[in-house]
Amino acid sequence: MSNRKILGAIAIAAALALSAGFVAADPKPKGAKVTDNQTVANFYAGSTRIWKSCNGGGIFFGGGWEAKAYCNKTSPSVGWGKWSVKKGKICHEIVWYWKKDGEAKSKKSNKDCIAHVTDADGNMWRRWNDDKDWWRVKSIKEDKNAAKGFKFKSKFNRTKKKNGV
Repeated sequence: MSNRKILGAIAIAAALALSAGFVAADPKPKGAKVTDNQTVANFYAGSTRIWKSCNGGGIFFGGGWEAKAYCNKTSPSVGWGKWSVKKGKICHEIVWYWKKDGEAKSKKSNKDCIAHVTDADGNMWRRWNDDKDWWRVKSIKEDKNAAKGFKFKSKFNRTKKKNGV
């Protein structure tokens, strides 16, 4: 097969893969209203949201509005800070800690927020950081990127101790 045909097949496969990833996204549902803060807080409290980009990591929304996170993207790192809910948006701000060349490093992350609305049928929808696409919220049982409790607690504790923070 020629290089041109191979590149064409790769381009078609990539286009199909990209379009498949956007199938579940929708515009904001008609008649949707901002979800009340308590509903959003109850939905996230005591659960972990798994971040695919962290190679086995994610964020835990704990009691007392404490957020804890573990990430193993380039090297094991931990972060903690606060989470809050205002006007249907859940936000978190975390300070990350890691080791580089044997030295402890830290950096405060930007505030990250997810907006929530509820449609006329009572379904909750969310979008990240003012993205135009809205995604229907799944229950923890249905969502492969969510878990009850702090899923990465042991990795978080080991990494925190190893990094000297």
